Amino acid sequence: MKQQTLIAVSALLFSSSVLANGGFEPNKKACVNVGKEITRVSTEMDTAKSGIQKSWLKRQLGALETKRNSCSTKGFEANQPKLAKV
Repeated sequence: MKQQTLIAVSALLFSSSVLANGGFEPNKKACVNVGKEITRVSTEMDTAKSGIQKSWLKRQLGALETKRNSCSTKGFEANQPKLAKV
């Protein structure tokens, strides 16, 4: 009985921590294009006409910002697209 309770509590704690960060574990491969994706979503949000689409893109942008922060915290550099000099 104690072992079953311990397993259940462990599973609950693990699933809570995974859900808290959306299941994203920063690594070099996952972090490499986050900056480019943020730029793409921002551009798409600027051109979106539908309020529903803008709302969806805003949530997606928030999730990408969270990923970028998580990558930075773990020491992985999220590539930032270079802007052309005029």
